Amino acid sequence: MHRTPNRRQIQAKLSSMPPQRSQARVYLNAYKMMLEKERLEQELQKLEARRHQIQQRLAILNSQIISEEDITHQQANTDLEDNTPKFNTITLEY
Repeated sequence: MHRTPNRRQIQAKLSSMPPQRSQARVYLNAYKMMLEKERLEQELQKLEARRHQIQQRLAILNSQIISEEDITHQQANTDLEDNTPKFNTITLEY
C-alpha cells in the first residue's frame, strides 16, 4: 500500500526572481496564479474521477459479498438438512 503524505496546506511555488514592484511583475504574478489554479483544478478533477472509480468498485464488491454470503447460508442450510454422517467411525485396538 502507498503511504499518504501528511496533510498540510498547499503552498505556492517559490520563485528565484527578486520581488520588484512593476506592471510586468503584477502580470507575471497573475499569470503564475492562473497556471497554478488550472493545475489544481485538473488535479481535483483527477481525484474526483479516482473517487468515482473507487466507489464503483466498492459497490461491485459489496454486491459480490452479499451474493457469496447468500450462497454460504444456502449451503449451510442444505448441510444441516442432510442427515448423512460426514465422518466414518473407525475403532482401533492396540
